[in-house]
Amino acid sequence: MNTQTNLNKIISLSLVSLTATSLSFATIIPTKVAFAEPRKYRSVSPYPINEGMNGVWNLQWRVNGWLHRGRLRMDGNFGTMIVNVTGPNGRKVYAEQQMNMVPDTNGYTLQGSRPTYPGSNKINPDYKPDNFYVEWDNYGNLEMRNCTDYHDCIPVKITK
Repeated sequence: MNTQTNLNKIISLSLVSLTATSLSFATIIPTKVAFAEPRKYRSVSPYPINEGMNGVWNLQWRVNGWLHRGRLRMDGNFGTMIVNVTGPNGRKVYAEQQMNMVPDTNGYTLQGSRPTYPGSNKINPDYKPDNFYVEWDNYGNLEMRNCTDYHDCIPVKITK
């Protein structure tokens, strides 16, 4: 009987411990579960930084003999650009990237991200995202330079 009483006490104590442990875990569990989401590029401004950039633009610039031709589509502070690059040896590289407009001291930058093969989600390892500096000159003309990864910014021809 003494063994039976001790066994009952142990079982009761175990149940109390189990309940207490379960309650303490319940207080540790967060009330909201966080899931990883793809990084979203946001402009600093909730309003369009330059509505004059809305629409479709043709861009052209040359780096070390490589001719870059881009078609930029902007809507507010965001857009996409498809770039066709032709090397001096005739090699071609194509990329599509998301573009984000960010204010800067005397103008703004258009920052490219996640270059993919056009029409797909597959990353293009042969293309580095572009970074353009954009400003208006004293005569009201749009000036653009590609400042991606060069010692100096490269002038860009831009036409609508």
